[in-house]
Amino acid sequence: MLNILVVDDEPKHRKGLSRMLKELKPEYNIFDARDGAEALERVGVHSIDLVFTDIQMPVMDGLEFVDHLTRRGGSESIVIMSAYSDFAYAQRALQLGANDYLLKPVDEQKVRHLLAKAEQQRRARRLASIESSIAELLAGENNAAGDAAISLNACFPDFKQGKFLAIAFKSAADRKFLLRGLKAMLGAILNEDGYVPAFYVADHTLITLILSPDFSPILTKGLESKLEQMIIYFAQEYGTELTIGLGPSFSEWPNEARRACKQACGALRIQFFNGGGRLYDAEEEMNAGVFPAVVKLDVDGLTKAVLSGNRPEISDFVELAVKRAMDERLPDPEKLKYATAAAIHHLTSCFAEKGHSPLHSAAYEEALLKCRDVDELKTAAISWILELTDRLDQHRQHKTESIIDSCKAYIERHYAEEDLSLSTLAVKFHFNPSYFCILFKNQTRMTLHQYIARTRMRVAADLLLQTSLRVYQIAENVGYKDPKYFIRLFRKEFGTSPEEYRHLSATR
Repeated sequence: MLNILVVDDEPKHRKGLSRMLKELKPEYNIFDARDGAEALERVGVHSIDLVFTDIQMPVMDGLEFVDHLTRRGGSESIVIMSAYSDFAYAQRALQLGANDYLLKPVDEQKVRHLLAKAEQQRRARRLASIESSIAELLAGENNAAGDAAISLNACFPDFKQGKFLAIAFKSAADRKFLLRGLKAMLGAILNEDGYVPAFYVADHTLITLILSPDFSPILTKGLESKLEQMIIYFAQEYGTELTIGLGPSFSEWPNEARRACKQACGALRIQFFNGGGRLYDAEEEMNAGVFPAVVKLDVDGLTKAVLSGNRPEISDFVELAVKRAMDERLPDPEKLKYATAAAIHHLTSCFAEKGHSPLHSAAYEEALLKCRDVDELKTAAISWILELTDRLDQHRQHKTESIIDSCKAYIERHYAEEDLSLSTLAVKFHFNPSYFCILFKNQTRMTLHQYIARTRMRVAADLLLQTSLRVYQIAENVGYKDPKYFIRLFRKEFGTSPEEYRHLSATR
């Protein structure tokens, strides 16, 4: 219903337009005035939505009247009525802030169009005002929340009880497009049940306020079923997962309403543990998702699993720690993320204290804190620890390669020493002989004894070709006091005796 003001100094035109408006919209309140000054008095008394004003009038003409309305910052839609000869005045009125103009005599069809436009603008202004009031009620300071409550009471004078729905959706599609569609469908569902919803968007969550003029239950089985069907529709039509948190009913502004909205948003947290695409009632889940989180990783067990590279065991330790954090009651998801990150930081610091290089974990921590559900959280935590495992393995591999390279270089320099052996080299490089033998073979594909012998045979072959030393002298030079043993090893390596090797090489 609109309040309309008709301003015209000619009684015939003024009464004729007023009569037309009343016939078109009997429910509207129609006021009139003879000039701009009288019109300002009407505007001061009544909340006017739409003004039809002539331009040329005594006392205060239409241009001055429009200028006054614009400067006072009113929300009225202003329509200038003008004869053809007054078109320049009409242009000036539009510049001053008028919204439309009509040529006299006025056409009924055009008036219908202007009324529809004014109704649409009034609805938009009302919704914007309501959304602003809800925003102040929920996020503003106490004074602002009190003012917002007064405003909402004025908008909904028949209010007896209300309910908040908090709706979150996961989608890679156009969020604005989906939000418009969601508002339209939800509005239609609630209108069908006799409710006029109001919307407010905060942190990618659509807050929907439902107000009722009586104390009968707002969330009936029928409405609940429609909301579930809406969830299914968005999943099938847009591939979007909707999750709805249902707050408890409230009957007082502003504190009780704020608590109810907070509980509706709190109910959404349950999707982190139980999955989305469904309704969560705050009254049923009152204690869920609000408690602190304690994540205790078995550091000793995990350390052994990390050092041994036992990936299944690492996953089991993480699964168990998160499960224990959720056993008695569901913690706050954000606190659970931070507690998990803190537990992994503690694990990495334990490795750092033992001399292992620290893992630069900022990217892994960021990924963990962005997780949208508990499965993603466990996967991110396991990935973080496995990266630590891989880094330690690479470090050990690099360290092993460095030790083996040092050992090989030592053999190249000391092959002539008769006591060069596994036991002396194990002592030299601070390893258990059995483990050092395995380590060396894993890196070189031969035993340490074989590598020493092959190095000596290679040097002996060079000496046979480049010097005239006797065989027994060459044997001593490469670490063998027993020439027969040397000759046997040489034949095994090259398939011929040292003398034959020298002779054959000389004749080629």
